[in-house]
Amino acid sequence: MLNVGQSLLQRDAPNAEHHRFGFHQPPFNSVNHLHLHCFALPFTPRWKAIKYLPLGPLGGFIEAEKLLERIKPVSSF
Repeated sequence: MLNVGQSLLQRDAPNAEHHRFGFHQPPFNSVNHLHLHCFALPFTPRWKAIKYLPLGPLGGFIEAEKLLERIKPVSSF
């Protein structure tokens, strides 16, 4: 999913210098299925960034890379 998002942003926003990918975590999700948010930054207007703030243990928005690290299997060796 992340690879597809990266490819789409390269295609649709090739001049964007910064990108952001992530998910809303319950209870802050408004759509009841998994979907990746892909952004070419900066947010315009700036206040739109509020919806995508990480809230740590409370949930909120989580970066895709952080989620991948969290669910990565731990080696038992």
